[in-house]
Amino acid sequence: MIIADTSLETIPDNLYRHPSLKKIRHSGKKPDEILLDRSFHHFAMVSTGLENLHKRGRPDILHIALINALATPLYRNNLMKVFIHTINNNVIFVGNNVRIPKSYFRFEGLMLNLLKNKKIITDDNRLLLEIRSQTNFEYLLKEIIKSETVVGLSTTGKYRKLEAIAIDLSAQTNPCIVIGGFPNGYFSDNVDSCFDKKYSISNMGLESQVVISRLIYEYEKNVLA
Repeated sequence: MIIADTSLETIPDNLYRHPSLKKIRHSGKKPDEILLDRSFHHFAMVSTGLENLHKRGRPDILHIALINALATPLYRNNLMKVFIHTINNNVIFVGNNVRIPKSYFRFEGLMLNLLKNKKIITDDNRLLLEIRSQTNFEYLLKEIIKSETVVGLSTTGKYRKLEAIAIDLSAQTNPCIVIGGFPNGYFSDNVDSCFDKKYSISNMGLESQVVISRLIYEYEKNVLA
């Protein structure tokens, strides 16, 4: 499973210099020590004309999505690999048996640590998270995941019941499902162009964690005894 176009990034330099972030600058924190968060940086994001504004500044979406995905029997039985593709074309590899902090404050610290040090490793040298900068989405699919079928879930896709999608996926050896990790809008062109199939599962937009929970549950019914 890939959570794609995720709005996870630190504050861009030009945004950091915005007058509304004066207190942050005076605090001594540098741009790469703060996650871009629309809850706190909305005015600066809007007034500077930040590109793809509607898709950025929501790291909480990834937090909730990961909590849901990594708590499932499918993941805990090592039957699902999770990758995170960010809006800036970085890719995060999620290891096995990773537990994401339920506290957003601790999650934020974890992500900042990862963005700075590129890896999160346990005391016994087990890799939990690794980020690779400027990793092309197509490269991730073809050279790392090597999936036989890539399915995207989007409101622009053809409607199909989630149960039927899960049945198809469970019949394959190495399927890949792509779910958006952004608040509004659609997949970027470089992501959308990689789909073999694109489906919509509802006549309304659903939050990422809802899609993830429902999809994994339907898939588990076919692969778990």
